[in-house]
Amino acid sequence: MNKINLQIRDMVMLALLVLAMALPGLASLPVIDRDEARYAQATVQMLESGDYINIRFQDQARNKKPAGAYWAQAASVKAFSDVEKRQIWAHRIPSVLGALLAILASYWAGRRLLGREAALYGSAMLAVSFIFVFEAHIAKTDALLLGFSALVLCAIVALRNVPGRSQKQKETLKAAIKNKHAVKPAVLFWFGLGMAVMIKGPILPFLLILCFAALFIWERNANWLKPLLYWPGPLLFLLIVLPWAILIGRETGGAFFTEAIGNDLVPKLQGVQESHPGPPGYYALTIWLAFWPACLFLLPGLVFAVRAARNKSSFDAPVAKAARLLLCWAVPFFIVTEFIPTKLPHYTLLTFPALALLAGAAVATMTKVNEFTLSRRVGAILFSAITIIVVAVLLIAESYYGNFPSWSFLVLYSGILLSLFASWSLWRGKAFYAFLGAVVTAAMLNIFTYQFTLPSLKTLQISAQVKTALGNNNIDTPISNMTILSTQFTEPSLVYRLGTGMLLGKPEERLANLNLVVGDIVLLDTNRKDTEDYTQKLTEKLALTDLCLTNLHTIKGFNYAKGDAVKLDILQANTCPELIPEPSLP
Repeated sequence: MNKINLQIRDMVMLALLVLAMALPGLASLPVIDRDEARYAQATVQMLESGDYINIRFQDQARNKKPAGAYWAQAASVKAFSDVEKRQIWAHRIPSVLGALLAILASYWAGRRLLGREAALYGSAMLAVSFIFVFEAHIAKTDALLLGFSALVLCAIVALRNVPGRSQKQKETLKAAIKNKHAVKPAVLFWFGLGMAVMIKGPILPFLLILCFAALFIWERNANWLKPLLYWPGPLLFLLIVLPWAILIGRETGGAFFTEAIGNDLVPKLQGVQESHPGPPGYYALTIWLAFWPACLFLLPGLVFAVRAARNKSSFDAPVAKAARLLLCWAVPFFIVTEFIPTKLPHYTLLTFPALALLAGAAVATMTKVNEFTLSRRVGAILFSAITIIVVAVLLIAESYYGNFPSWSFLVLYSGILLSLFASWSLWRGKAFYAFLGAVVTAAMLNIFTYQFTLPSLKTLQISAQVKTALGNNNIDTPISNMTILSTQFTEPSLVYRLGTGMLLGKPEERLANLNLVVGDIVLLDTNRKDTEDYTQKLTEKLALTDLCLTNLHTIKGFNYAKGDAVKLDILQANTCPELIPEPSLP
């Protein structure tokens, strides 16, 4: 089989692997609070209102991220579903496509940097990694951002490896632009950067600044960047970003940029926001789970990169250039995020393609020589420990919050055995068998988790239970001609499920202007300490219009977004029984 056919086969296999990870559970996994629900609901409101410029969650402006992800979701819903059906899988398709792009672009970049085998190993491990698979299932920005970031990495790889130019060769800007091998990747760079900015603002530009600065300090050369000044590239970037930026600036009087930077980005850099704290070292600890199962080869991959990059006798060698680029892509950004007070595991996701390719290079090396003895054995121990923890968490989740089928023991127990096989193989230097064991372990547990475990955790799916209970009482959702009041359980998924017009907010504010009629719905969480007082005030308010509340259904669940047990009464406003006239006798 020739080289091109091998590459096509690899890409087909990787695409199928991504789909095998992303499609199970895509439709059955309920909308996730809170970010996914907010993105999905804001997209719904774009489709309902026809306003694709302003981003809103109910009546509140959502001035945090640009509109790219919302537009992608809106296009997907219009193409494959209908806004009235509230089918979350249609919102998630852009994330699946972003995941596909990320893996195929990582493979292409890895093949140019480190060879076909390393690219295949690394891309396959990235495709089954924990956070990657999660983000591929969720209708947010991160999988899309990762896809375009990997595309930008491809462009950088091509720019650094222009045929006929050495690493330190100087050339004028005119000569660089005339090189046809440099023009296409330069334009691709600006295209990917523009799309990334439209999805999540300055995140990728910030990573690139760190990467280029680190490379320049290390190599004392930036001549290879000159083609990026070729005018069609920057113009393309402006054509992608400026139209919406001008429109949103005019629509909001500049408030979007003030709030996005001053009320969202800067506060996260200065202090803990949205109850997501973490000390320096947070990512160094959580990466073993977030990057699982590729964490099995993470330490050997880093050792490989450091050795290759420090080899002074072959500074311009392809493997040394590759190691420097991948280290500068991942390490500076990773270190900076460690010192940002607000932390979430996916904040370092953009570093994963580089780390995965280095892990793949370590696998390819160890299939040929017995290397990295200490680092691979540490990785083997950590990999098995993380797998056992993951399986234990799945079992606990099933037993406390969902169904507990007996056959799940077989799947989870098999996952532990496979992980032990992978770890033992790596301990003994059998890298290929370790790679196979790790990928099969992750694939099996991912499919099982997203197709069966997570959709079965009904206790956590409060909004879905409310929607089902209303449907059982012949109340169609999303609502159009009635009012639903919920001032205690206010998760965004409830709005997505029940309709844009439902009433959330603080109890006292809603009670002041409340005007319920017969048939309207009130949700009360009787587990809350303030419910008795709130219920009394609500009853007094309804009494002014001769209305009483009738219990239709009670839902017991657990609000994982807040960590609170919930006992939600679904009440309907009706005419008080004593005011209903008795039928007259004939």
